Amino acid sequence: MAVKIKSVGGVGLENALKQLQEKIGQGAHVRSGFLENATYPDGTPVAQVAYWDEYGTKTAPPRPFMRTAIANNKGDWGRLMGAVLKATGYNVNQALALVGEKITDQVKQEIVSFTAPENSMLTNILKERFPTGDYTKDDFLKAVSDLKHGATASPGKPLVWSGVMLNSAAYDVKEGPE
Repeated sequence: MAVKIKSVGGVGLENALKQLQEKIGQGAHVRSGFLENATYPDGTPVAQVAYWDEYGTKTAPPRPFMRTAIANNKGDWGRLMGAVLKATGYNVNQALALVGEKITDQVKQEIVSFTAPENSMLTNILKERFPTGDYTKDDFLKAVSDLKHGATASPGKPLVWSGVMLNSAAYDVKEGPE
């Protein structure tokens, strides 16, 4: 049920605004990204790996997929929320879920389309040898040694290895303010 405002002022407008406020409720918010329950098989939080990818580490350059997704899309989120609120009859939770799904899809698209900087040759060797990302310290040291002795591998896609991070991008809707 949508709230229709037919009055331009006075008591009619006040009543319509009260109805709209009741319909919208006390507030909620949506979170999109890598939520706390997402982990790699070894227990490493996906959010931690995403942070390392986003900002870089001592041994890897930043790959700012999240900041790029935000910069490229945030200007549309307010309009989208307004349109979705209207389309859902001002059902806030449903509207936030639809917007959260859109934002999550935009983050995933940025991960898939990301190309630079390229992976290091060591990363490419490890990705080629261990497509699921499941390797040991000894496997890593062997790859380092092999690299020093001239081993190479085909270039791999930055940010995409086992698919865990890509498949872990998610959203949720929470009651109340952030």
